[in-house]
Amino acid sequence: MKLVLIILATSTFQICNSQELDIFQNDSIYSKNRIAVRRMYSINGPTLQKEIVTYYNPSGQKVKQFWYWNGDKDFHNVETFQYSKDGAISRLVDSFADGNIQTTNYFYENNTLIGQVTTDQNNDTCDFRTYPNKTTTIQRWYMNGKPYRYDTTVFERENVKLEYYGIDCSDNIGKGDSWHYKFSNDFDSHGNLLKVSSKVEKPYTSFTRYVYDKRNLLIKKQEIFYIKKRETIRTEYHFTYE
Repeated sequence: MKLVLIILATSTFQICNSQELDIFQNDSIYSKNRIAVRRMYSINGPTLQKEIVTYYNPSGQKVKQFWYWNGDKDFHNVETFQYSKDGAISRLVDSFADGNIQTTNYFYENNTLIGQVTTDQNNDTCDFRTYPNKTTTIQRWYMNGKPYRYDTTVFERENVKLEYYGIDCSDNIGKGDSWHYKFSNDFDSHGNLLKVSSKVEKPYTSFTRYVYDKRNLLIKKQEIFYIKKRETIRTEYHFTYE
């Protein structure tokens, strides 16, 4: 499927000030604290494995982000962020170590983000997102130019999910795999997200814990599972700043 943008409806969705995945901090916190670099590490036994290195401009916006897998020495891919004169994100170029490139273009109407399309180096669509209202994102995933997965995310506030559901038809067998998750979010007096809870298969329950420093910068993220009523850390991430 070649690059096509379909405007489903006029939207009131305002672009998020942060382009984060499961970190939930607004860009203003990086600008306020004059952060130039953030590093994210995963915990693997007694060692810290470098996972993501992010570089910010004076406005607190991402300019480059390097991704590493399982602490690999060399990065897997690097994202380069471009912005318009008014500070809105306009393009994201994702360059992979194997030479592949994906480009995301963002589309606006009356200064409101209404859609984004990601294409590969062959100009085939990889990802297509629309924003039908201020709290909802609809995403379609593509493989070889054909859609195979449909996601809908409903937000409580910027990047903090309330509901996530969809279907994966990539195997072309039956109706495909579907999912539907609901979340409960706890915040502190500064508005920082402290805990995200969701139900998984019985008898297990899980939640994600977030820890901040005195500057309200995220320094730790823990994914917790209860197994036989015992709290167990499945994965843990640490963040450092310059």
